[in-house]
Amino acid sequence: MLSTMRRTLGQLLLLIGLVAAATIPAQAATSSGGINPCVVLAICVEIDAPGSTGSPGGGGGSSGGGGGGTEAQCAWHGVQHPCWDPDLGWFDTTSGCYFTPEVPQPDPGSTQWEGKYGSGTVYLTTCYDAANNPTAGTRWLSKPPNVTAAPPTPGTVAQMAIKQLRFARPIEHIDPKNGQMLVGVKAWLWYETSPATHDVTVGPQSTTVSLNGVTVTATATLNSVVWDLGYAIAGVEQTVTCHGPGVPYAAGLEQNPPADACLASFDKLSPSTGAPPSTGPKPTASPSPGGGFWPVATEIWDVTTVDDNNPTVKPWPDLQYKVAGAPVQFQVNELQVLN
Repeated sequence: MLSTMRRTLGQLLLLIGLVAAATIPAQAATSSGGINPCVVLAICVEIDAPGSTGSPGGGGGSSGGGGGGTEAQCAWHGVQHPCWDPDLGWFDTTSGCYFTPEVPQPDPGSTQWEGKYGSGTVYLTTCYDAANNPTAGTRWLSKPPNVTAAPPTPGTVAQMAIKQLRFARPIEHIDPKNGQMLVGVKAWLWYETSPATHDVTVGPQSTTVSLNGVTVTATATLNSVVWDLGYAIAGVEQTVTCHGPGVPYAAGLEQNPPADACLASFDKLSPSTGAPPSTGPKPTASPSPGGGFWPVATEIWDVTTVDDNNPTVKPWPDLQYKVAGAPVQFQVNELQVLN
């Protein structure tokens, strides 16, 4: 229940800057700190990087890397709580509540203003009773809550910046347009992108968070795109790795493919009863007659952070985000030679 409550509060903050495309955010862990495995189909993992010492999803208030330090702890009825939490905000030891401003602030007619719109601020709250059971709510305050905790570490601010990154699930296409291909003939693999969705489909993209004199920038760069072709040979799943979204197919391009085109050969006849994968995302359409393979593309993003005040020390370990699309059906036939 507590974990769900914290995620809900965090997701309210993550609505800032949401783009028009269907995107998914990097998602934070519970108040013990750390970046957890993210939303479904967006899996973040730590990658080795010089100077990184933390671990995504680590607990105990550790900032998680690069000399970020340790968050101050606040006591409430015998239990230690981080004095600052990237999702919940500041902890007030006089009330046992976390406070973070609601973003955006409620409409003028909202009852959350308690009839005092035009002054003060509405805060999201997570308050603990004497048994340390949490309750989420809102509260209007005429001035910021009475908190005396030290400022958050660069590691915590880095987590906040990472959470504001957005990733779009690839909408895949395989040409030729009729969804059929011959064994051994090159197929064009690509996914949709546009100027409006470029940052979340191709990148790079950056977000910067400043808090109490600490400023951290998180940057996501598309590393590669791995296409699982939907079948195995000798027990080995067949994949193709490309370094971008690919190029939409147009008649004649196969004569001189652009350098950034993503091409693959299907070296096996597709089965007449081919079924979509039993795990992972569900296909965008129902199976059509003729079976087939069900390829799927996965974007792999490298995520790094920089502390503007101390750029030589990593505030958080480097991460990789893997964002998968939904399988698309594709038939591979054999050339029939007539006698």
